[in-house]
Amino acid sequence: MGLYQSNVVLNLLVVVIAAVLITRYVITNFSTLFPWALHPCSQQCIDVYFKGPPKVTDPALLSMVKESYLTPPPANPDTTPFDIDEHVWNRLVDWNVMQENLKEIWKNQAPGVFVEVGVVDGEFMSQTLMLEKNYSWTGLLIEPDPRSFRILQERRRNAWTSPVCIHYSHPESKKYWLRDLEEELPDHFLQLLMARSKLADETLTGDEERGIYISVPCMPLSTLLLAANITSIDLLASATGVDKDEKRIKDVINSKTFDVKMLLLHFPTGRLFDDPYPYIPGYIIDMEHSTLLVKLYIRRSHCKLISNAQCKKMHHYDIKEACHKYLCFNFLTVWSYS
Repeated sequence: MGLYQSNVVLNLLVVVIAAVLITRYVITNFSTLFPWALHPCSQQCIDVYFKGPPKVTDPALLSMVKESYLTPPPANPDTTPFDIDEHVWNRLVDWNVMQENLKEIWKNQAPGVFVEVGVVDGEFMSQTLMLEKNYSWTGLLIEPDPRSFRILQERRRNAWTSPVCIHYSHPESKKYWLRDLEEELPDHFLQLLMARSKLADETLTGDEERGIYISVPCMPLSTLLLAANITSIDLLASATGVDKDEKRIKDVINSKTFDVKMLLLHFPTGRLFDDPYPYIPGYIIDMEHSTLLVKLYIRRSHCKLISNAQCKKMHHYDIKEACHKYLCFNFLTVWSYS
């Protein structure tokens, strides 16, 4: 009996000592183990771990981004009118059809503001060049491939430019794949090859040996837009050719800080095969002006601005659980999943 009691006391003593040591360790290393629980960084850590990219509002940080990653429009931009029919690639993925549709929508509107993600050299299949040259638009052009960005600068487009990649995460350097260029190819083939460059984790299997890897700065689109003082956007285009492009810009299109009237997204064929009408919260697909691979979305609150008439929800349409069909008068038909 005495031996049993001794063992119990010894075990209790071991437990107490272990509890004391663990408690002391936790107290000593509290800031490392539970950084989100400290008052000075509680909100920051909640945003980091649970809400995605932080809301960047620090003036010093935005000033640094503006100084390091943004180039203002040139003093003497090239204002030569742009002919959408003069390029040999004008029919790729119905690019010319989308350009005609954009002309139809915006020809009688005041000059707008665009943002184009993945603009390549600023000419090759750019969705905003015609609006800039022929309708006096301006905005922001984003291209992380240093070869394409150098040519973009030489084109003297009337817009801010930035050599970064856009991703829905915190600012960081990421591995980027540059497609090798073949010698003695026509310019439009070189443009096509440069347009294939992308982040390393988006590279197609088997392409690794056809290019090299570099590091490029990446940041949320919201950070770049705030640094450029752009919050009202008439057309936001993203044509990187990878799946779920809308996810990389959701900090902007899902934010009340930014008013994006229209989205233009180029989806890969595989994505649309499984999901022909990708859903984007707050937006409806303009079926009249979209093409097979390039979809045009309108923010619901701006539908009447595009159709020059009142938008009205007409009736329920049964596609993929709850799908609604909307009719904007003046022949603009739009669809949306609820």
